[in-house]
Amino acid sequence: MKSIIDTFLSKLDNSVRWTGIATGAADQMSGNSSGEPKYRLFRWMPIWSIVLSCAVFVIFLIWPPVLDRISLGAFIAVLVSFICPIVCMVPIMYAEGPLGKSSYKDDEREATLRKDSFLFCFGLLTWLNCLGQPTLMILSHFQNWQTSHSLSVAASAFVLNAILFGCLPTLYASWKLRQMSKE
Repeated sequence: MKSIIDTFLSKLDNSVRWTGIATGAADQMSGNSSGEPKYRLFRWMPIWSIVLSCAVFVIFLIWPPVLDRISLGAFIAVLVSFICPIVCMVPIMYAEGPLGKSSYKDDEREATLRKDSFLFCFGLLTWLNCLGQPTLMILSHFQNWQTSHSLSVAASAFVLNAILFGCLPTLYASWKLRQMSKE
């Protein structure tokens, strides 16, 4: 009885192989090139950009007295030299990453991955902002921050939110998407 089922299934497989869909799906899942542009998995680049933007936020949040002795122009130049490459790298990571192609070309697996990655991103950003903004307001009130300190913390929080919004979906999709072997 098993041989009848096996022969029936093999005949079904052979009837579909002429379309090339099975080979294309195997190539896509295994990461082999078949003429279509393949999107890379960025696992560590988004982490580094998030860590660097978090470090800038913490520096502005702590605002050590050393920063008062540094000229404002030199400090802004160093800050811009760190932040600009990160901000420019985020759209490139998104376009070259696993979510880079148009959502119209997604199959069910990719559509689910795209939905889950954006839900994770929006959920984490909502949670961080709902807790972070009142905390920053309380800190600024009790520590008597100057206007420049408050503005620098708000600007660095905005940059951190922008980096997280750009990097989290790519990071989530890169860690969730697995390359499968061709066999």
